Amino acid sequence: MPLPSPVRTLAALGAAAVLGCSSLLAAPAAWAHDSLVSSTPGDGTTVTNAPEAVSLGFSSAPLQLGAQVQVTGPDGAVVTDGEPVVAGNDVVQGLADDRPAGTYTVDWRVTSSDGHPIQGTVVFTAESAVGASPAPSTSTATSSAPSSAAPSSAAGATATPSTAPASADSGPGSGTTGATVAWTVAAGAAGALMGWLLVRARRRSSGS
Repeated sequence: MPLPSPVRTLAALGAAAVLGCSSLLAAPAAWAHDSLVSSTPGDGTTVTNAPEAVSLGFSSAPLQLGAQVQVTGPDGAVVTDGEPVVAGNDVVQGLADDRPAGTYTVDWRVTSSDGHPIQGTVVFTAESAVGASPAPSTSTATSSAPSSAAPSSAAGATATPSTAPASADSGPGSGTTGATVAWTVAAGAAGALMGWLLVRARRRSSGS
């Protein structure tokens, strides 16, 4: 026996409502954008050494176009090196050679596989620095200072004795001794000559 017309109408409306609800429940899954599902280093984690690169894993492969990753070090300086690379579901960003210890902030922005941009932030901490140049030692500069002055002092000490023999040979004492001996000999000869002349004069006087 066929159903009355109003009953058939209600049945058709009920079936349409069920199909509509099913479509609404399935729509969010189809419209959902890609999302970050992992990172290396992980968000909020602490690693021993500052890493060479940061890797971000997404629920689906993002587009290379528009991918941006900026990593800021603990001193506020940007430590990214080069452009980010999309490899499957991952986006990899290389870091600079010198990476200090401390907290790093990773600000990322990529284009989802459905064409919509998504962005976020990851924070991690490194206990040890990598590639930092050591500060120059002050002890090395201090120890090298006396060595430059040593040759001058040695040269002065060597030059001083060279004048001593000349002073000893040409001193006034040698000249005075020689002159005294000469005057003594001359005075003796003059005295002898005068004595001889006096004796001779007396003999002449006696003979006359």
